[in-house]
Parts: sequence; structure tokens; C-alpha cells
Amino acid sequence: MTSTIKQVVGTRTAVTISLNSLASATYVQSSDVDFTTNQPVNVALELAITPGTVSGNKKAHLFAVVSLDGTNYTTGPTSSTSATDEENHLYVGSLPLNTNSTLQRKVFNLVDAIGWVPPHAKFVVRNDSGAAFSGSNCTLYYSEISATVV
Repeated sequence: MTSTIKQVVGTRTAVTISLNSLASATYVQSSDVDFTTNQPVNVALELAITPGTVSGNKKAHLFAVVSLDGTNYTTGPTSSTSATDEENHLYVGSLPLNTNSTLQRKVFNLVDAIGWVPPHAKFVVRNDSGAAFSGSNCTLYYSEISATVV
């Protein structure tokens, strides 16, 4: 009998994070996402941003800060304009924001980006677009990915 491993992508769930109207060159951190319940083998992260009138680097950067216990997280900037200690964040990826006032989306693979699924994570977005994010639809989503054997 031959077994097949199937990938199962879970429900798309919004992460609690205040991205709407985030000023340029500013960081914002999400609430905790607890991966201990389902213990996924991977996580897909979807970043959706509507920029203002962009200039400069025209990007949104996504980082992870992780915790083994849900209390003590890796360090780095979470709510300011100072990039001091940004290298302590785990870099997930960047969303190009080349078109003014147009919703842009990109999906990131957490295991490809940081090498594992931590027990707990918070996500940090840095607005590097040259303008405040606009609209009320700037959101970060996640979907847990599991594997089943059939």
C-alpha cells in the first residue's frame, strides 16, 4: 500500500495589527500568534497594503519576532522610526508598492523565510514606501499549513 502526503492549507485568518495610515519609515507590531495548538509544518503569510503616493524605496518590509514561551520575544524596533536593532528581527520579505493608491498583495512562506515555525510569533511591518499607507484594507493574514497522510 502506498501512502501519499497531502498539504492542507488552513483558514485564512487576520492578524491583529494596525497597518491603516501607518506613517512612512515607521514600524508596527502585531499581537501574538500562537502556533502551539495545531503545530503546523508551515505558515503562509499574506500582506495586503494600499500605499499613498509612494516615493523612495516603495516597499513594505515584513519581519517576525519569535518566542519559545509566548512571553519573551526576540528584540528589535516595533513601533518607532528608529531602525536600531532591526537586524535582530527575522526577515520574512518585502512587498513592492510601486503603484500609488492601489492595493498590493503578496504571500510569504514562513519556513522558507526563517527556517521553522516558532511556538509564538509577532509580526512587524516597516513602511518603507515614502508615504503613509492609505485606505482601510491594509491587513496581514496567516494560514497554517499541515500535512496529512492518506
